[in-house]
Order: sequence, then C-alpha cells, then structure tokens
Amino acid sequence: MKTKNKMHAMAALVLTLVLTAVSTLGSVQYVFARTIEFNISTGVVGADKGTTKVKKDTVTKSGSVAGISYDKLVMANVEEAVNVRSEASEKSSLIGKFYKECGGEIIERKSGWTKLKTGSLTGWVKDTYLLFGDEAVKLAESVVEKTAVSKTSALRVRKGKSTDSEILSLLAEGDKIEAIAEEGEWVQVSFSDGETGYVKAEYVRIEDSLDNGETIEQIKERDDAVKKDKEEADKAAAESSKKDSSKQTPAASATNNGAIAGDVNDTLLLAALIQAESGYEPYAGQVSVGTVVMNRLRTGKYGPSLYNVIYAKGQFGPAGSGQVAKIYAQGPKPQCVQAAQEAMSGVSYIGTATHFRNVKSGMPGIAIGNHVFW
Repeated sequence: MKTKNKMHAMAALVLTLVLTAVSTLGSVQYVFARTIEFNISTGVVGADKGTTKVKKDTVTKSGSVAGISYDKLVMANVEEAVNVRSEASEKSSLIGKFYKECGGEIIERKSGWTKLKTGSLTGWVKDTYLLFGDEAVKLAESVVEKTAVSKTSALRVRKGKSTDSEILSLLAEGDKIEAIAEEGEWVQVSFSDGETGYVKAEYVRIEDSLDNGETIEQIKERDDAVKKDKEEADKAAAESSKKDSSKQTPAASATNNGAIAGDVNDTLLLAALIQAESGYEPYAGQVSVGTVVMNRLRTGKYGPSLYNVIYAKGQFGPAGSGQVAKIYAQGPKPQCVQAAQEAMSGVSYIGTATHFRNVKSGMPGIAIGNHVFW
C-alpha cells in the first residue's frame, strides 16, 4: 500500500512538472533552441554526434549577389511557386507568388514567417518554403544572371579581343547583352542565337540579377500579354504581305508543321533551351525558338534527335556553355514548358525557318520581339 502511495505521489509530481512545462513551453523551447544554436555556431558538438553541423540560417562569408547582402538574402525553396501573403498568416490575403529559384531581401522575420521584398512584391512567406544563409547563397550564385549594359551610344561588339577585329553588332546606350566572362580589358558576351563576341570592359557596366516574384496584378498582366501576343501573331499575316520580302516582316499567322512526338525529357530539354535563348521574349517568340529546333529536326541535317539538334556543335551557345543543362536540372519556367509543348505539337509562327538572330543584326526575315527568324 505504501508502495502504491509513493507511486501515486510520484505520478502527481510528474504531472505537476508536465503542466508547469506546458505553461512555460515557449520559454523552454526558446532556451533549448538558443542553446542548440549557440553550440552549432560555436562548433560545440554533442557527445553522441561526433560531427559539426552548420546552422541552416548561418552565413559563413560576406558579400552580396544582385545587390542583396548575403545576410539579408532569401531564396525560394519550392518546386514551382509559393504564396506570398499580406500578413504572417495563412488566413491573410494572397498578394503574389514567389517562384522557384527566385531571390529576395529579408525585411523582417517572426513566428516561422519571413517578410521579404522581391522585385516590386513585398509580403510574407512561411519559412518552410525558403532558404537562408549559406544555402541561399549557394543557390543564388548558381542561378544569378550576368548582363553587360552599354554605357555608350555606339558600343561595338567584336568577333575577337581586338579593336581591329570584325564588328558583329552595335549596341545603343542602355542596351543589354548576356555577359559570359570578364577577360581583362574585354568582356565576352553572347547573342540570343548563341554567337559570342567581345566588348571593351570600360564601356559596359556588369550587372547581376536574380529572378523575382510577381504580384497578383503582374501575373494577370503577363497572362493577358501572352494571350495578346497569340492574337497579334495570328492577325499579322495581312501586314506581312504588304512588306518587301527582302526586309524584316511581322510574324505570319500560326500554321502547323506537324507534331513530332517526344517524352517529358524532350519537352523539358527544349523548354530549357527556350528559356536560355528567349526567356524574356514575347510568348510567340518563345514558341518560335522552339519551332527553329523542331524545323531543324525535320530537315535531318542537324541530327536524328531533339538532343542532337540542340547540342549540335557550334549551333546554340547556351547548350555548349552548360546553361541549358543547368536550367534543365533546376526545372524550366512553366511558360517555357508550355511554349515547348506548342512547338513540339507543330505550331509555327515562322513557317519552316531554321535560324534566328538579334533583330538589330539587320538580317531579313520574320521579326518577333528582339529576334528575327529565317
């Protein structure tokens, strides 16, 4: 009987301790979490672990990417997109989307939520869907895009690193072109069709940028623009017939060159090329880049498969540089996937064209956005 009484007394004591712990759970968790954080950040390791693990939010080096300091950097950690809300609550209003591999700047953090600024969108996202610290830095540095911005009114893009080298194109002040590498007094750049050239470093400003999230309004505007692009492309046939065939003409109405079957890997690979070559072009232009690949495949001159066509030697610069492979591994943007699917289904705004260049090249052909196709 005494034993039972002692057991009851012990149980009561345990219950009391549990209730006390529950009432102060937030404080207990905080102290425990802060202890773990201290141990990790100072390299102190529990005796049962034997290894040191860096805390997820820790930044071990200084620097910045796309104008955001490493300690303020946040990256999306999602397969497609995560909701951005007006307040730190799932019940608050939806104000935008934060997409895969997009970056932003931390404004505030509380209760498992982060307020961030990404482009023109500012709002709250659950920490579960974000990367911070070294993890964010690693991802950002792998996806950051570098651009050379012309600081002069007539920047010469040359074939080689010499002022005597052939001039490939001229860029106006403020024009942008992809920067591949800084090589002393010169910067290697790449045109949309993959051809590379060089510009004098003193006449350009190198900028790096990360993709941003979008507000609900921007998403709607983009969707409306895609629909408008399709409509305008279909109506342009009448205009194109009035143009001199030796000059650039608007896109003709959509035709169908016949579908070419492919699996999901083919679709994603084509989408990756489209994103690398024309990620910021009008939708009809994105479809047309895909159509160039499909038209080449139909000729049989560039290889027997979509993969062979894309990786044919000296054809698409982003394929040879590894950019296409990187986008493929990370997952192309949904709009580029849609454009790839349309191109594979046979949709064509450019007839049987198999080449494209920057519209400033002066090449005759069908002009869509910043590209001319022939």
